[in-house]
Amino acid sequence: MLAAAERLRKHTGESRSAVFERALHGLLAAVQRRARARRYVAGYRTHPERRAEVKAALAAALEALAAEPWDEAR
Repeated sequence: MLAAAERLRKHTGESRSAVFERALHGLLAAVQRRARARRYVAGYRTHPERRAEVKAALAAALEALAAEPWDEAR
Protein backbone atom coordinates (compact mmCIF):
# COMPACT_ATOMS: atom_id res chain seq x y z
CA MET A 1 0.00 0.00 0.00
CA LEU A 2 2.84 2.38 0.77
CA ALA A 3 4.40 1.66 -2.62
CA ALA A 4 1.10 2.54 -4.31
CA ALA A 5 0.92 5.76 -2.30
CA GLU A 6 4.47 6.60 -3.36
CA ARG A 7 3.61 5.99 -7.02
CA LEU A 8 0.58 8.23 -6.68
CA ARG A 9 2.66 10.91 -4.98
CA LYS A 10 5.18 10.87 -7.79
CA HIS A 11 2.44 10.94 -10.42
CA THR A 12 0.60 13.89 -8.86
CA GLY A 13 3.64 15.75 -7.59
CA GLU A 14 2.11 15.96 -4.12
CA SER A 15 3.94 15.45 -0.87
CA ARG A 16 3.36 12.22 1.04
CA SER A 17 1.50 14.21 3.66
CA ALA A 18 -0.81 15.67 1.02
CA VAL A 19 -1.53 12.23 -0.46
CA PHE A 20 -2.38 10.79 2.95
CA GLU A 21 -4.38 13.87 3.92
CA ARG A 22 -6.42 13.51 0.72
CA ALA A 23 -6.92 9.79 1.39
CA LEU A 24 -8.01 10.44 4.97
CA HIS A 25 -10.38 13.16 3.79
CA GLY A 26 -11.96 10.67 1.38
CA LEU A 27 -12.26 8.03 4.10
CA LEU A 28 -13.87 10.45 6.55
CA ALA A 29 -16.28 11.67 3.87
CA ALA A 30 -17.29 8.06 3.13
CA VAL A 31 -17.86 7.38 6.83
CA GLN A 32 -20.04 10.49 7.07
CA ARG A 33 -22.06 9.46 3.97
CA ARG A 34 -22.69 6.02 5.48
CA ALA A 35 -23.77 7.59 8.78
CA ARG A 36 -26.18 9.94 6.97
CA ALA A 37 -27.59 7.01 4.99
CA ARG A 38 -28.14 5.02 8.19
CA ARG A 39 -29.95 7.99 9.78
CA TYR A 40 -32.06 8.41 6.63
CA VAL A 41 -33.10 4.74 6.66
CA ALA A 42 -33.77 4.84 10.40
CA GLY A 43 -35.98 7.89 9.90
CA TYR A 44 -38.06 6.11 7.30
CA ARG A 45 -38.35 3.05 9.51
CA THR A 46 -39.59 5.08 12.47
CA HIS A 47 -41.74 7.44 10.36
CA PRO A 48 -42.73 5.61 7.15
CA GLU A 49 -44.55 7.44 4.37
CA ARG A 50 -48.30 7.38 4.53
CA ARG A 51 -50.34 6.45 1.48
CA ALA A 52 -51.73 9.98 1.29
CA GLU A 53 -48.19 11.41 1.19
CA VAL A 54 -47.16 9.05 -1.60
CA LYS A 55 -50.33 9.88 -3.54
CA ALA A 56 -49.72 13.63 -3.14
CA ALA A 57 -46.07 13.32 -4.22
CA LEU A 58 -47.05 11.31 -7.29
CA ALA A 59 -49.73 13.82 -8.24
CA ALA A 60 -47.27 16.71 -7.88
CA ALA A 61 -44.66 14.89 -9.98
CA LEU A 62 -47.18 14.10 -12.72
CA GLU A 63 -48.37 17.70 -12.76
CA ALA A 64 -44.80 19.01 -13.01
CA LEU A 65 -43.93 16.58 -15.80
CA ALA A 66 -47.12 17.38 -17.70
CA ALA A 67 -46.06 21.04 -17.80
CA GLU A 68 -42.74 20.16 -19.49
CA PRO A 69 -42.48 20.52 -23.27
CA TRP A 70 -41.79 17.03 -24.58
CA ASP A 71 -39.96 17.17 -27.87
CA GLU A 72 -40.50 13.92 -29.74
CA ALA A 73 -37.74 14.80 -32.27
CA ARG A 74 -34.92 14.21 -29.79
